[in-house]
Amino acid sequence: METVLKIGDTEALDLCTQQESDFFDRKSVRIKPGQLQNVAVAFANAEGGTVVVGIEDAKTNRSNDPLSQWQGADSIESFNPIIVALADLNPSIDFVHQFLYREGGYKTDYVLRLKIRKSQKVHETSKGEVLLRKGAQSISVTGAKIQELMRAKGVISEEDTVLPSVRAETILEGDPFKKFIANLKITDKDPFNFAVQENLLPEDMHPTVALVLLFAKNPSASMPRQCAVKIVRYDSSEEEIERDALTDDRHTIEGPLHDQIAEAFHTLKEVISRCLCWTMEGLQAPDYPDDALYELLVNSVLHRDYSISDNVLISVYRNRIEFRSPGRLPGYVTVKNIRDARFSRNPKLVRLLAKYPDAPNKDLGEGINTVYERMGQAGFIDPILREDGVNLYVVLKREPKDDPANIVTKFVSKHGAITNRQALDILALEHSEQATALFAKMREQKLLIREDEKQTGVRVRWVKPGPAHASNA
Repeated sequence: METVLKIGDTEALDLCTQQESDFFDRKSVRIKPGQLQNVAVAFANAEGGTVVVGIEDAKTNRSNDPLSQWQGADSIESFNPIIVALADLNPSIDFVHQFLYREGGYKTDYVLRLKIRKSQKVHETSKGEVLLRKGAQSISVTGAKIQELMRAKGVISEEDTVLPSVRAETILEGDPFKKFIANLKITDKDPFNFAVQENLLPEDMHPTVALVLLFAKNPSASMPRQCAVKIVRYDSSEEEIERDALTDDRHTIEGPLHDQIAEAFHTLKEVISRCLCWTMEGLQAPDYPDDALYELLVNSVLHRDYSISDNVLISVYRNRIEFRSPGRLPGYVTVKNIRDARFSRNPKLVRLLAKYPDAPNKDLGEGINTVYERMGQAGFIDPILREDGVNLYVVLKREPKDDPANIVTKFVSKHGAITNRQALDILALEHSEQATALFAKMREQKLLIREDEKQTGVRVRWVKPGPAHASNA
């Protein structure tokens, strides 16, 4: 990348008028290096961003020409104190810089453009302030909020937090820990020594969250925050679910993580078996790839944020299954790079669970890729991932990759007719209007007709046009 770059008026105008946001800021050339540290640190602690130095704020600009805000420095050396101030930060932030000057300007005045990359660390200014970019501001972060930020970045993990109110002896002498130790190929099988060596039991002898989650008989009774798996079923396909759609098929699964995962998977399969809906084979339980369900369950339990008091929630609908895992994606992982990124929020949980003979996480790091592959092999669209700042949602939807009209045609060929309800199920639609619109289009294309024109509402059945219908068309 060129260090000194000439730009045209179009790009210059964009820099002068672009709205300041979570990812962009502009500062006067008169800004002090320490003040710019604040902006850079805030960007690095958040999602990264760009700051340009040498453009005046529009509020102080008396001219109607936005380009008059471009008031840079006479030389690039003028920006040395700023670059030095950023380079002196410890830990250092990752940034690149360019000096910009306008093409055709009356004089050569330089603007400094800094691109700050998102960091995996938590940074502070030379004054010891931790700042976070929020909108167009650099917000000071203190106390517990710093801990939250460090957990979100994976700098620290809740799994290492000690629980003084829990007696370590009850866990070390319990059956879950004894069974685990018995299966290990190690010489020293003393539970206490193993716990100390694995940093599950610090010097103060208070058990860590990891020790409780892995080996307490019922972690939910010892943990200060919720840590179970809840599974619920809705008799609906709607995106906005009404309370009446929630069935009595509701379950809470507790226990040490290894057992919790096994029982939750068994329960999930049973709940799905009671979710009768229309498939290409008829009215039956929907068929989701077992590997996809299992990998998402394991990921939801292993990689969730245990500092958040909430349970993993799995919601089963007629057309989809939604996994809600407490916490944002850790470190540098995003919904866009999740298939390639490797980052564990809870490395002790991951590593120790992998020591079980029937480890739930044998294919370390390949879980989410397996989900994509199995859904594709089953003929369904890719998983849908989204974050809301608090939770990660992964949705497995039974929406076919094939053209909807082809699916409907195949269903009618096999079953003789199709209804609105059947189309909703086999196409994983959310609203009856979607099915109605599809039927209307296929009717225009002479692919479907009503079985009886007197039928209305839910009683309407659509069939293929026969010879008589074709001659009348």
